[in-house]
Amino acid sequence: MLINREIREKLDDIFYVLKLKNRSSQVSLDKTVKIEQILAYMEIIHSEIRKSSKKKKTVIVDSGAGNCYLSLLAYYFYEKIEQRNIEIHCIDYNKKLMESKRKLARDMGFTNMYFHASDIVNFTLDKPVDMVYSLHACDTATDKTMHLGIRCNAKTILSVACCQSSLKLKSNSLKSITRHKAFRDKTLMMIADSLRAILLEKSGYKVDIFDFVSSRYTDKNTMVRAIKKGFKQNIDHDEEYKKVSTEFRIKPYLEELLADAI
Repeated sequence: MLINREIREKLDDIFYVLKLKNRSSQVSLDKTVKIEQILAYMEIIHSEIRKSSKKKKTVIVDSGAGNCYLSLLAYYFYEKIEQRNIEIHCIDYNKKLMESKRKLARDMGFTNMYFHASDIVNFTLDKPVDMVYSLHACDTATDKTMHLGIRCNAKTILSVACCQSSLKLKSNSLKSITRHKAFRDKTLMMIADSLRAILLEKSGYKVDIFDFVSSRYTDKNTMVRAIKKGFKQNIDHDEEYKKVSTEFRIKPYLEELLADAI
């Protein structure tokens, strides 16, 4: 593990500030689950960031940031523990929430954290971006995150989706499966992320999909990781995308966003 026991103990300071832990060491189940999720996500972030030189500034964008727990932890980890030059931009449409987190970051001395009350599709940044990520971005925010990463030509895009309310499964061949809600939700997520992966590969990213944390901590634990690099393309992306999209009658919003950009 990259985030070992010693580092986890050092990170306790930030967990106290974020009120995910208290000094009595009594932590609710919900908060324990949240801590394990963001620590597991940090593992994936660091597996990519550590490949770059500490001499250069690392620029990260957190899309659909919400409470910004992950980004506040990442900033603390890289500035205080790794001593890396880090800059993090958090985006969320909730203006009040962004103002609150901006004040918290300022109080903590996190001078290179920036908070933007904006729709993800309207956000721009006039500088190279190393990584764009989102954790449990709701519905089309997942697609917007991936599109933002492509627009920024980010080296790495990480996404863990949440709800998919804008998408519906309409395949006649799977009715015996999708009539069960638990299977329907999992099948929908699997197909939607597979289609997004094809679109990311068409945009020049090498993509893998995996469980980033145990299902004990969340059933929404599937990460799409896209790395900007050359790779051997073994499938006809247009043909495969059309086949899957037509069979299940699903079109993730990322398709529309990329089409609008042409």
